[in-house]
This record gives sequence, structure tokens and C-alpha cells, in this order.
Amino acid sequence: MRTLQSAISKIFLLFFLLFTQSIELKAQNDIAKKADSLFNEKNYTEAAKLYQIIFKDPKVNQANISLKLAYINENEGNIPMALYYLNNYYNFKPSNEVFDKMNKLALAGKYQGYERNNINFVFALYQQYYIFILYGLIILGIFLIVVLYNKKKHGKPIQRNNWILALTYMALLALLINLPSTYRTAIVKERTYLRNFPSSAAPIIGEIEPGNKINIFGSKDIWQKALWNRGVAYVNKNDLWLLED
Repeated sequence: MRTLQSAISKIFLLFFLLFTQSIELKAQNDIAKKADSLFNEKNYTEAAKLYQIIFKDPKVNQANISLKLAYINENEGNIPMALYYLNNYYNFKPSNEVFDKMNKLALAGKYQGYERNNINFVFALYQQYYIFILYGLIILGIFLIVVLYNKKKHGKPIQRNNWILALTYMALLALLINLPSTYRTAIVKERTYLRNFPSSAAPIIGEIEPGNKINIFGSKDIWQKALWNRGVAYVNKNDLWLLED
């Protein structure tokens, strides 16, 4: 009897969750439709308010909303925020055209961090070809397993270069898995200070103006470990727009 009651309870809970989720999804879609209608009518201010409500909701087309918010903010002259949304769009749909557009806006506003330097270029390639890199590593892993298994099966010694290759593979796989969580980018939303260690009591070693883009390599509490002008410094998270992965 208890088993039956438990099963009925679980079915009811599942139905309730699906029902409430469908209502929420419909509400988000209604907001998106209303925002699109306002955007098409060139009522950009009101459209932006609605887009921002659902901007981070994974149930909507975040790439499309990012692009429209970038257009609205560029149209209104808010270039730092336009760059923020354009960067988010780039993270969803990386392409040379979008990268060049960001670079053009940054050059016009004299913002740093958008140029094709080595770090930005490598990470752009990583974003653009992530799935191919992942498949390549999976194929390589299968190949290594087959080679090592066959050697062990036939009693052959596993040579040093095989171990080196296996360790290299593990390191690349670990890098691929951990890179999104350890490496991020951010747009400075207001003038912020650079400090040489993660504390508001730390000496100020520089400052960054709004609109500049920085690379983040870790964090501690509210402090982001950033690379800026070939040096490492800490920046308060509240002064940044952290870009979506």
C-alpha cells in the first residue's frame, strides 16, 4: 500500500513540475514575443527592458537576444554594454565577422582587450572548434586504450613513449574540461582598481576604465584574478560584467 502511495505521489510531483515548467516557458516565450514586437516597431528602450528580464534564461534564444541587445546599446551610444552583449553573442556563435565587429567598436572607443593577441586568438579557436577538439581527444583516447590493451594482452612491454603519450593525453583532457571554469573574460562596467592581492586593503597598482575587456584566470571570494598589460592583478567582481560561457 505504501509503495503504491509513494508511486502515485511521485507521478503527481512529476506532473506538477512539468505543468509549472510549461507555464513558465510559455510566460518567457510571451515576453520574448512582446520584446520582438517592440524591437520591430523600433521601440528599443522598452524592448531592451523585456529582453533583459529573460536574457539569462536558457529556455529562450539567448544568442538572438544578445545580438539585439548589442544592437540597441550601440544604437543608444552605450558602447561598453554593446560590447558586453556582442561578446555574449560571440560565445554562443563565434565567427570572424563578430570578432571583427567587436574589434572595430573597441578601436573607435579606444578600449583595450579586443585585439587578436595570442591569448584571445587561442581562446577564440577553442570556442569555435571545441566540439572537433573534443572528438579528436576521444578518438585519440580510444586509440591509446586499444594500443595499451593489445600490448598487455600479448605480453609486450609498454614503452616509455607510450606512457608519455598517455600522460600528455590526460593533461590535454584535463585542460579541456577545466578551461571553461578557470578561464573567463569580462567587460569593465565602471572604473575599477587593480590590486596586487585579493583584498580591499591591498595597495592599488593601477586602474581600468569602463569598456575594457580583461581575461580572468581564477577567483577568490569577490576578487577576480586578471591578466592586464602583461601583469597579474586582482579586480572586484562587482565592477565587472562577467561574460557567459
